[in-house]
Order: sequence, then structure tokens, then C-alpha cells
Amino acid sequence: LRINRPSDDPAGAAQAMGLRAAGEAIQQLLRNGSRARSRLAAGEEALASATDLLIRARELAVQGANATQDATTRTQIAREIESLHAALVAAGNTRWGGAYVFAGFATDAAPFQVSGPFVDVPPTSPGVSYAGDSGEIQVRIEQTASIRVNFDGRAVFLGDADGNGAPDAGREDLFDVLGDLRDALMNDDAAATAATLPRLDRALDQLSSERTNAGALLGRIDSAAERLGSQEVLLSSQLSEVQDADLARVVSDLARQQSALEAGLAAMGRLLPQKLLDFLR
Repeated sequence: LRINRPSDDPAGAAQAMGLRAAGEAIQQLLRNGSRARSRLAAGEEALASATDLLIRARELAVQGANATQDATTRTQIAREIESLHAALVAAGNTRWGGAYVFAGFATDAAPFQVSGPFVDVPPTSPGVSYAGDSGEIQVRIEQTASIRVNFDGRAVFLGDADGNGAPDAGREDLFDVLGDLRDALMNDDAAATAATLPRLDRALDQLSSERTNAGALLGRIDSAAERLGSQEVLLSSQLSEVQDADLARVVSDLARQQSALEAGLAAMGRLLPQKLLDFLR
């Protein structure tokens, strides 16, 4: 290094300190982006799982609506819908780093609470309530840009973005759809079973939209990380220009010092034996 202490070059030392501070800030932003990406990826994976569950539910609804089915086979299909319902609740209660992804700010408690069991007579499905909130957790991924890293579970799974307690127009409560499908199958009602198909399609569209949003956020994080990486390389180059020594000059000085040292050692080697002989005489 050309600058090893401030007195070597006060102005250069100050500039180097500023460049190092800027580099550390970029490193922190990159760490933020990495954590944000992991959290969003966990949410997107849960959405993908929920999508697969609804696709399977739709396949079962098509089977159950077929006139060839009877009460026994529809009851068997209903049992699988019950399992899909439980798996959907588990997807809604996905955690990342100990925090619930779909709970808003209330990350320390499961956002979806199930009330009651499945009842066969009369066919009744449990209700699912939302215990989270609509808070958006923001993480800074660039000097002037932050990004949302969580999901509003009420909007995603209950279709209730405005918080009025009912699904918005064109949206569905995913748990209610599965519950109604299960009850229709238990009632051996082919028409009611078929009536859940357009609702399942809307539910799938709802999840697809959320997954698209998650993908866009992940893309923003990747783009930010690429820009920060370029800035980091530039800062490193600038810092090298300020504080690094001129390698050619250092090597040249070292060669001269080495030559001088070797010459001095050679002279001492010639003088020392003569002095010792003189002493012995």
C-alpha cells in the first residue's frame, strides 16, 4: 500500500476512507437483497404449493361432478379434499427464519386459524380466519430503493384485499371453495360439485397473479444485485488507485535495496576475516 497511515497522504487517506465506507454500504445492501430474495422465494414456493393443491382439487371436482359417480365414491373424493384443505392451511402458515410469511407485521403467530373439524352429518367444513394484518415489510436493496418482502395473506388466500371480511369481486376465499366442494361431495350433489369449478378457476387465477407479482419482485432484487456488483467493482478500482502502491516502483526499489544489501554483505565478508587474523596476531 502507498498509504499505511493518514500522515502518508492526508487527502488520499480521507478519500480511501470514504471509498471503503461506500463499499461496506454496498455489501450491506447486497446482504439485504440476499435475505429479501430468500424470504420472497419461500413465499413463492408456498404459492406454488397452493396452486398444485387447487389443481388437484379441480381434477377431483371434475371427477365428482361426473354422473357415473355415486355416494360412496364421492365420499372417498371428499376425504381427499379434506387433506387438501389441511395442506392449504399449512401453505398459508409457511414460515421463513421463524417468521410467518403471510402474516403481515404479525410474524410471530400463525396467520390462519382453523375453527372446528369436518363434520359428516350434516356435512360441514371448518372455517378459517385470518389472524395477521396487512402490513408490508420493506427491505432496502439499493441506496434509493426498498422492496416488499412479505405477502398479505388475507388478500392471497381469502381474496379480501380491502379487509371488509368478504372476497373482492372476481376473487375467492380458497378455504371456502374447498370446504364447499367437500360438502357438495358429501351430499352426493353432482350439480353443486360442478358449481365449484368456476370458483376454482378464479382461485387459480388469483394465485397465478400473486405468483407473477412475486416473480417481479425477485427480478427487481436480481437486477439491483447486478447493479450493486458493478458499483462494487468500480469502487474497488478507485480505492486501488488511491491507496495502492506503484508495483513497478516498489519492485525497482526492492531490487536496488537488495543490490545494496548484497554489496554490503560482500564487503563485510572480505573485511571480517582480516580483522580476526589481526586480532589473533
